[in-house]
Amino acid sequence: GFVDARGAIWLPANVAGPGPLRRRAEISELRRSLVEAETARHMAASAAESVRAELEAAERASQQAQEAAVNASREAAEREDAYTAATRRHHRALKEVSDASALLERLAARELSLNESITQIALFITEKETGAVQLESALAESRRSLVETQGRQDEARERKTQSQVASAEAQARLQFAGDRERHLREEYVSANARLESLQSELSTLSEADGELAKQLAGWQLDLEARQATLEDAETRLSNAELAVKTADDALEHAEHSLTELRHRATALSEELHSAELRFTELSGRRHAIRERLETDWKKPLDELMAGAEQIEADDDLLRTEASQLREQLDQLGPVNPLAIEEHEEEQKRLEMLTSQRADLSAARLSLQQAIREIDSTARDLFLTTFVQVRENFRKIFITLFGGGECDLRLENPESPLDGDIEVHAAPRGKKTQRIHLLSSGERALVALSLLFGIFLTKPSPFCLLDEVDAPLDDANIGRFVRMLNEFKANTQFIVITHNPRTTTEAADAVYGVTMQEPGVSSLVSVHMRGAAVEEAIAGTLTADEPAEALTA
Repeated sequence: GFVDARGAIWLPANVAGPGPLRRRAEISELRRSLVEAETARHMAASAAESVRAELEAAERASQQAQEAAVNASREAAEREDAYTAATRRHHRALKEVSDASALLERLAARELSLNESITQIALFITEKETGAVQLESALAESRRSLVETQGRQDEARERKTQSQVASAEAQARLQFAGDRERHLREEYVSANARLESLQSELSTLSEADGELAKQLAGWQLDLEARQATLEDAETRLSNAELAVKTADDALEHAEHSLTELRHRATALSEELHSAELRFTELSGRRHAIRERLETDWKKPLDELMAGAEQIEADDDLLRTEASQLREQLDQLGPVNPLAIEEHEEEQKRLEMLTSQRADLSAARLSLQQAIREIDSTARDLFLTTFVQVRENFRKIFITLFGGGECDLRLENPESPLDGDIEVHAAPRGKKTQRIHLLSSGERALVALSLLFGIFLTKPSPFCLLDEVDAPLDDANIGRFVRMLNEFKANTQFIVITHNPRTTTEAADAVYGVTMQEPGVSSLVSVHMRGAAVEEAIAGTLTADEPAEALTA
């Protein structure tokens, strides 16, 4: 056998088999076929993409036509709803006119009866006024006599008060003099007692001073004796401390010597232990080398050493050559008899992975197409709804504020689905600014404008409003009520509020909670409009029906 320039090994054989070169050629051919298939697939994908673009254009045109048809049907429905609402308002106006005429007739009859009652009451009032004039003259005489009597009584009261004040002053001076005399007597007695106590304390202090002098002399003698004893003890203590210090120095020197000896012994033991470990390691390596040589050469080491030939060469050169031979053997690797079967399995796996990759590419393209269609549809629907909400917001804003300017703007018009929506509002007489710079009432009206703008775009049969009129003043409350009256023909509003003007002007029915007794809550409902209220206004309320309905 031989090795060529590329490192391939050629071995002698009788029959030529499928070697690595032929397998490499087959793999190259398969890769070339795969590249051609990929090119054909890309061409087919580009053709499909162009066809898909044409289909998208057709679908977009169809969608625009459908939107035009939907807009036309919506306009027709809105016109029909407007016609129905106008007819309903016309019938309601006719009914209100008839009710008003009947009410005028009843009021005219009631006016005649009230005029007669007023005439009778005027005659009665005239008679009473005549009697009242006579009574007032008699009352004036009585008042004059009463005033004179009260004057005399006041003079007597003043004289009595002066005499009482003089008597009280004399009694007060007498009582003050007695108190002053009693106080001086008490001070004299206390001064005598204090003088006696001071004299007794002075004598006691003199006796105590003599006793303290005697005790001080004894203490002085005792102190001198104790000082002498203390000086003697301090002398003995200094001598003992000197001896202890000498002993400590000798002990410290001995401990240093002992420590050095211990360190030497430890170092020697460590050297002995490392030498033993080295000997054990070398013995193990020697035994391992002997076993390896005997295993590789299948002979005992003694025979190998006896039959070994002496080679006159450098050891380093021999070691380098041996390492190169080992590397070449490692590169050859073991012979694999199952290479053909593994190649077939890998080929099948490659075909499976190729088909899966094609499926994944097709699924990816379909998903991207679906995402583009969804984004396009969502963008068109969003822009259509945004335009409608913007127009409705402007109309309702002008209605609520009585003028001004407002606008809804997209932060990023290029990608409206990913950006924010900015609300700009400028009431009449103010510059265009953001809503957070407005007052609380103006912000509430702007929020109501936007809410009803969205509500008009997609109406609902019910709408719940919770304390939306709390920050509004009377003028804005009136605009809010007019807007509710315009919308309540097609939508039922449920408004939670504490403002009586909102409930009385716009509500058809009022529901509340009251506490007639402490701790007992009850629900109260009052119908402001409806069949029962209209009957009560028309005067057709029966006797057993509650009179509160008419009052409400």
